[in-house]
Amino acid sequence: MIDQNNKYFWQVVTQFNNFMKSAIEGPNCINPQICKGDCCSIKINIPKVLAKEYIRRGYANINDFIRSNVFSFQLRFNEKTGKCFLFDKQINGCSIHNSGIKPPQCWIYPTGFLNPENKQIKCKKVTGWKIIDEHKAKQAENLLQKFIFLCKIEAKKELDLIKMRLNNSDNTISQNKSYSLKEELIKFTPSSLGGFKDLWEHISPLPAEGLSLQMKKFCVLYNKNCKYLVDNFINCPSVCETIANKLVEFLQQSLLLYVKKKGADIKGEYPLYKLFTFKNLTSF
Repeated sequence: MIDQNNKYFWQVVTQFNNFMKSAIEGPNCINPQICKGDCCSIKINIPKVLAKEYIRRGYANINDFIRSNVFSFQLRFNEKTGKCFLFDKQINGCSIHNSGIKPPQCWIYPTGFLNPENKQIKCKKVTGWKIIDEHKAKQAENLLQKFIFLCKIEAKKELDLIKMRLNNSDNTISQNKSYSLKEELIKFTPSSLGGFKDLWEHISPLPAEGLSLQMKKFCVLYNKNCKYLVDNFINCPSVCETIANKLVEFLQQSLLLYVKKKGADIKGEYPLYKLFTFKNLTSF
């Protein structure tokens, strides 16, 4: 059953889906000879309330959603296929197209809401799209504005919950498993740690792209007698417990302030070099 605490939100989403489904007409997109799913190659932002419903219905899991600075989340994008993870190759289309809760943005391409000049409407592959009920399309357009407004309100509240996710990163129970940011940090070598990532319900380490020397200055500051400093840093096999504790402490002191001053990252990723520069390590 859909969460009744968000009754108005669901009314907006379901009405939008119903209006657009009956307002537009076009080619058979599930025919692979006609369509290659180009419209599914767009990165879509959605609210958490919608993401939770996708999870509840079995369309997704928490790892299918990436933090966003537009709405609360962005649908995971499969870089290998160049498509949203909800694209189903077997049906050659969106797995939630007929669910009644498809993201409103996904309905708009290629028709838009109105075609006053009666122009030929086509996507990247085929023509033949029509708006067959302009009244319903206009109603859907109005509902989209309400949807965006509700999503922005939710996104602001969800961003404010980053403090809770920080607390959840300290020996909490996540999806029936114990999660400890400190224990996760110890699994990294200092040179492979790139920063932190804001996930569904906790903060996680972010791998570096290649080798990174960002942690070297942190280690020098808090564990200057380490045998891997200064010339053997890259060969250090693991973030030690001392540094892991200091990193968690640093994150709790810095991340909230960083987000308030700089804003949320589009992917919820916070590289060490940005955090270190912002906080100024020498002032610790």
